[in-house]
Amino acid sequence: MIWKGIAMSLYTTKSRTSEKPDLPREACGQLNEGLGLPCQATLAHLNAHSVADILHYRADTQPSAIAFIHLLDGERNEQAISYRELWQRAQTLAHALAPFAPEGKRVLMLFETGIDYITALFGIFLAGGTAIPSFPPIGSRALNRLAIIATDAEPDLVLTNQRFSQMRDRVMAALPSEQSAPSWIDMDCLTTEQTSVAEFPPLLPEHVALLQYTSGSTSDPKGVMLTHANLLSNCHSASVWMGGKRTRVGCSWLPPYHDMGLMGGILQPIYEGFPTVLISPSYFVQRPWRWLDAVSRFRVTVTIAPNFAFDLCIESITDEEKGLLDLSSIEEIYCGAEPVRQSTLDRFAEHFASTGFKARSFSPCYGLAEATVFVTGKPVDSPPITFNTDKDELARGRLKLVAPENLAALPLVSSGRAAPGNRVVIVDPQKHREIEDGQIGEIWVQGGNVGVGYWGKPEDSIAHFHAQLPAISGRFMRTGDLGATLDGELYVTGRIKDLIIIAGRNLYPHDLELCIQNVDPRLRANGVVAVGVDNEQEEWLAVIAEIKRRAKLSALELEELRQHITAALVSEFGISPKLIHFGPVGTIPITTSGKARRQSTKLSLVKGTLACYTPLEQ
Repeated sequence: MIWKGIAMSLYTTKSRTSEKPDLPREACGQLNEGLGLPCQATLAHLNAHSVADILHYRADTQPSAIAFIHLLDGERNEQAISYRELWQRAQTLAHALAPFAPEGKRVLMLFETGIDYITALFGIFLAGGTAIPSFPPIGSRALNRLAIIATDAEPDLVLTNQRFSQMRDRVMAALPSEQSAPSWIDMDCLTTEQTSVAEFPPLLPEHVALLQYTSGSTSDPKGVMLTHANLLSNCHSASVWMGGKRTRVGCSWLPPYHDMGLMGGILQPIYEGFPTVLISPSYFVQRPWRWLDAVSRFRVTVTIAPNFAFDLCIESITDEEKGLLDLSSIEEIYCGAEPVRQSTLDRFAEHFASTGFKARSFSPCYGLAEATVFVTGKPVDSPPITFNTDKDELARGRLKLVAPENLAALPLVSSGRAAPGNRVVIVDPQKHREIEDGQIGEIWVQGGNVGVGYWGKPEDSIAHFHAQLPAISGRFMRTGDLGATLDGELYVTGRIKDLIIIAGRNLYPHDLELCIQNVDPRLRANGVVAVGVDNEQEEWLAVIAEIKRRAKLSALELEELRQHITAALVSEFGISPKLIHFGPVGTIPITTSGKARRQSTKLSLVKGTLACYTPLEQ
């Protein structure tokens, strides 16, 4: 046990957070007004200033209840921790960190998924530091991302364990030589002699709790400054949409270093007070069955995943493995992190219908790190909504309802309604004015979930976090995403930077990519990118497609595949790609949440550095 050198006496040391939070009052929180939800729908009525206060409340009111179960091998090897144990460990760590004076300092976290990660997060909170979640430096891609984050954030401290402290030299070598080296703290080596203070600093709502780095789908990751108030606001609004207090069991394999995994897989379960099963993302990718097996064995009621995860499960889980699953317990499966595809949801529901899975359980949502994570979602116990739009009208910048059987129909999945306490408007990105329902524009967000700005980037912060609209007071956050609202429902259509404009038509890359993926099963799902390439006269379409590992294609077969892709795009969208590039698996760079980095892919294509698929010799 890593805690064997830390005295139990520290558990009872008096501090500001040791005072028991106020008990629930009879009055409902403001977030519940007009929603017809019970008073216990959120904990907004508690006198809490941070999620650390919520953890303390759970430790006091349900001390023996299991908070998390970590599947150490992704399957049967379990490690569980109660709320009381988690609270005690976080307190102990905060005291042991005191000699390093973390209050007000930025602390980079290097941990894998698990109990140590959660302990470290709350220990940093209690010590008054700002946590910087980051992928552990396993593999060149993760090391490169870590180097980008550490260079930008300039952490004062690095908190890790014995495994990753051994990689110190490797990590430091990836940082700029002129940057001040942070102090490294090995959590396994902390001892009681290192603590000397008796109180924790006050956790004020406006203090920056996290530097949450964006996924970097269109640019290098940026550190979003999220306050303790932001984290609580996100939990409050999500709680209302989830229907408040219920008997739940959660499960998450999403990286806790990513906004969706951190908020949905760790902080929200603590706020709601239900146990959650954690799986390392690497174990999921190696064998997606592990996720659904955990759902089945633990009778999970709520889980989360991005769109690509459903495709992976369909492709990799055999009929024999499927026969071992019982997914009837799932009440809500939140899906986001990219435009949600109706075809994917339909395929998953059909494929796993025999396990008791209900299509009604799908809960599409929309969010981004700049708004903590949660912007819109489907209210609990309501079915997901699909809108069939005319694809030609979509190219002209508006939604128009057509019958599903119409050849021009393109299904769009609603990402739900604005989260309580937040406001969503669709704005003309050039004129900065709100536009009417059904018109496509930039999605702007206002409310308690919206962060302070980008760390170290005041100009970007003003441009993105301090937008103004006539006749509407307060600041708005510009998301950079395109979408439209109809009857209060948000339909996300893509990223402004990814939009392809050819001959005056707006083409959304994910629609083209879905069309291409359906051409041939030898193309890897989520391994297709469509980009617009500029020259001096015009913009033209380029397609980059990965060939599955088990597929072995000759040069003639590749040429036939090019022709099929071109025919499909011409038939569905009236456009012919000027270039189709085939590459092996791994050609397309992806973000931490599994989204394709289209701009990076385009840059590599233009530079001629993309990997090429090698056809079989004839």
